[in-house]
This record gives sequence, C-alpha cells and structure tokens, in this order.
Amino acid sequence: MKRLFLLVPALSLFLIPAHAQSFPEGPGKSVFENTCGGCHGADIVIGQTGTREVWQDTVDSMRGRGATGTDDDFKLIVNYLTKYFGVPVNVNQSTAKDLASNLDITSDEAEAMVKYRTDKGNFKEWADLSKVQGLDVKKLEPIKSRIKF
Repeated sequence: MKRLFLLVPALSLFLIPAHAQSFPEGPGKSVFENTCGGCHGADIVIGQTGTREVWQDTVDSMRGRGATGTDDDFKLIVNYLTKYFGVPVNVNQSTAKDLASNLDITSDEAEAMVKYRTDKGNFKEWADLSKVQGLDVKKLEPIKSRIKF
C-alpha cells in the first residue's frame, strides 16, 4: 500500500504535461479547436512553426482531406496559427516592417523598437522590451515564445 501511495504522485508527473498543453487564447482559437481538434491534439501543433504560406498549405491540405468549415473559418484558423505558431522573430535583426507584420504590432511600435535598439544597443532579454517607449509589450505576451534575441 505504501508503494502505491508513492507511485501515484510519481505517475501524475508524467500525465500532467499531456493535459497542461493548451492553445493560447486569441481570435480563432475556438474555431481552430472545433474544426481541427477532432483529429489533432495540442501535441501536433504546439512546438511547430510556420510562415502564413506554410499554415495555409497545411489548412488547404486538411480541407482537401475532409476538414469542414466555411471560408471564414479557415481564414481565422490560418490567422490564428500564423500569429501563435508563426516563425521566430529576432528583434535585434528584423526591420521595422518585418517586426510589424510578424509580431502583429503597429508600424509606430515597430519603429520605436528599431530606434531603441539603435540608440541603446541590442535587446538582451524579454524585460528590455518593456523599456521601449511607445511599445505595448502586453501585445507580445501571447507570442513571447516566438521572440528571439
């Protein structure tokens, strides 16, 4: 009985990560889960990255294999996947235009980031982004894993 008492908590450590994986909150999440979740779990998408074109091709392929939804549903899904599972963005090397389009921030925010790194040097860590005047760093929280220094 003692062994069982010790074994149950140990086994739960292996089970928790499987259930802990979830998709980020954002526009398109529920459509993605309802449309794609019947066949694909979080493990299929989490950890993957892709450009808009890659995600569009993937969604088109799934649609061709029988995934059902409206054109608007599939646009939402591609937008969701591109935002939260898009390509990594190096904030020290990207142009303002690339920062704006890849991080879904305004061109003014992107310009502020470029100006900051030009004036003060490269960003070294996440906290450095909060020092940029004119950047709403809260917008970047959901895609923090895609930001590289």
